[in-house]
Amino acid sequence: MKSWGFPRSMEDPYVYLKRVSNEVFSLVILVLYVDDMLIATKDKSIVKKVKAQLNAEFSMKDLDPAKCILGMEIHKDEKGGKLWLTQKKYAKKVLKKFNMLDAKLVGTPLANHFKHQLSTAFCLVDATEKGLMSKVPYESAVGSLMYLMVCTRPDIAYALGKVSKYNANPRKVHWEAMKWILRYIKGTMRYGLLFDAQSHTAKTFVGFVDSD
Repeated sequence: MKSWGFPRSMEDPYVYLKRVSNEVFSLVILVLYVDDMLIATKDKSIVKKVKAQLNAEFSMKDLDPAKCILGMEIHKDEKGGKLWLTQKKYAKKVLKKFNMLDAKLVGTPLANHFKHQLSTAFCLVDATEKGLMSKVPYESAVGSLMYLMVCTRPDIAYALGKVSKYNANPRKVHWEAMKWILRYIKGTMRYGLLFDAQSHTAKTFVGFVDSD
């Protein structure tokens, strides 16, 4: 590592720290959220040392290798150099919350027929429909799926971006589109992110898009 430098005095404005390798200065990554913590480093013995140091200062409970954090399930294959992040349990909770556990499955995040329906032209104008939609948990559904999207499911980003535009003024057609996304989630609850150190695409971000 090398610092950008900091002023020592007007005569000697910049001083640089000496570059050191990871072997000399072991890198330890601490991920902390409230009272949940992950520790990552190349050497497991360093993890034990860090745990001991933290435990000397704070009351801690060691849960051993991480299997779940903040609703994300962690699956590891150390020999194969693979790690998966999924949210199957969280997705099931979301489906149950919006009564979609028994819904029929669909194969895409958003159907083509919603393309023209999800527009400002379909915003609320009818007082009766507005009254009915006021009882629908539209914003809550958007928020629940948003957490799923930002953690492990980028495949629903486009669809969720479309329906979230109408949080303040949804119509029945927007709620139908929301339920379509939930139906897609039901059939893909095991989907997630795969980090594969051995893959030929490990250093490349690959994406796919519909031509239209």
